[in-house]
Amino acid sequence: MRLADLFRIALGNLLRQKLQAVLTVMGVLVGTAAIVLMVSLGVGLQKQTIELFNEVDFLTTVRVLPQKRSKSLMTFGRPLGPATRKLDDTVIAEIRALPGVLTAYPAVNVFTRLTIERTVEGKKKPLIGGSVEYVGLPQAGIVPLYRNALVAGGFWDGETPAERCIVVPADLLAEMNLAPPLPGKEAPGETPAGRGDPRWNAVLGMEVRFQTEVTVATGKEPAEGEEEAPDPPAASDEDDGEMEKTVTKKVIRRFRIVGIYDSTDIGMPWAPAVFVPLEQGLELARMRTARQNWVEGGYQAIVVKARDASQTEGIRRALDAQGYGTLTVQDIVQVIGSVFDVLKAVLGAVASIGLFVAFFGIANTMLMAILERTREIGVMKALGARNAHVRRLFVVEAAAIGVLGGTAGVVTGWGLGAAFNRIARGIVAGQGGPENISLFSVTPALALAAAGFAVLVAIAAGLYPAWRAARLHPVDALRSL
Repeated sequence: MRLADLFRIALGNLLRQKLQAVLTVMGVLVGTAAIVLMVSLGVGLQKQTIELFNEVDFLTTVRVLPQKRSKSLMTFGRPLGPATRKLDDTVIAEIRALPGVLTAYPAVNVFTRLTIERTVEGKKKPLIGGSVEYVGLPQAGIVPLYRNALVAGGFWDGETPAERCIVVPADLLAEMNLAPPLPGKEAPGETPAGRGDPRWNAVLGMEVRFQTEVTVATGKEPAEGEEEAPDPPAASDEDDGEMEKTVTKKVIRRFRIVGIYDSTDIGMPWAPAVFVPLEQGLELARMRTARQNWVEGGYQAIVVKARDASQTEGIRRALDAQGYGTLTVQDIVQVIGSVFDVLKAVLGAVASIGLFVAFFGIANTMLMAILERTREIGVMKALGARNAHVRRLFVVEAAAIGVLGGTAGVVTGWGLGAAFNRIARGIVAGQGGPENISLFSVTPALALAAAGFAVLVAIAAGLYPAWRAARLHPVDALRSL
């Protein structure tokens, strides 16, 4: 019996039992659609997350650390030992001399709460907002991604501006009731403010206050913005054989707001960033970590900018060879990929339950077909059909159910994903987010894998009924009816 004959007979048998065949195919369809939909959610989330890191501005960045760091999934970023290299200005100069390096500068990250001073009745009154991260940037560190996020004002000019400048996130200003909300984040009755809205001008020029405490020797004249704490704790240090008293001073630095940006895309997940000139950021870091011998101990990290994304990997290898720890966006992307691979496997396993239910439906349908077609099987064997021909016929029928259900399931899963994407885009766009979001992504590989898995499940479900049908004796089969 030719393969074409098997397919023709199998299709004819399915068409004779339309209702039973349709219900069985629907079971495969539901299971396949569930797999496609759930795994495509994992694929879409992975793509959306990785695209955030694959901005050109991030692809040209290498973060240099004083010790090697783990890059495995469960311990990513964990130090692999004590610091072996001191990061100081000499190291920065050496890194800047490497081929392909655009610039290198100390990583300045200081966490505190955003405090904005307003003048009320001639007096400055502080208004305390949420947590922020002070990030020091040189001009080369002000990448297009940051400039494109501005909604008002701009960044400072030059490496050492004459005054202290700061660029703050619009969301925090809205939470502090100092500025209107961004589009998509307004409450009922509020009017949002987009890029260039004149209402932002009321915030530009306001002062942000940074406050910390430092320990200085008694009698030292306070530096700019220093005030003695209300109840200064005293201590003593031995210097040249004499006891020298020290006091704790409250140090204040004020920055003028020169720019406002939308932190939706570039804010840190745990605290949005406020940007200050690098030298001014270094001053804040020195004051904040003075008791930790920060200057003598070296910088915590160095940020290296490559001239082109294609040179990033070469710079990283050169720094690794010198004993430094390095982290790039590709390291993060690899870890994210591993996490999402696990997520997709879990989602696929959960969704596969539907196909395993369909497995029993197919087996039941094929077993019922044996009972209904016992005499037909006997006639086939009497006319010379061998056991192998009967087995193949039932396996092909089961495979046909898998092909029909798998194909329809892939199309259904893709259609549902497209519909959910459209709904998600409308919701996200209404909240001021990107309009091209795609949470569900059905790739050709996913479609083929889902359809192929459905066919394999169907074939497996048809093996036992095919074996049962092949064992029927032609005389007994003809005598049954």
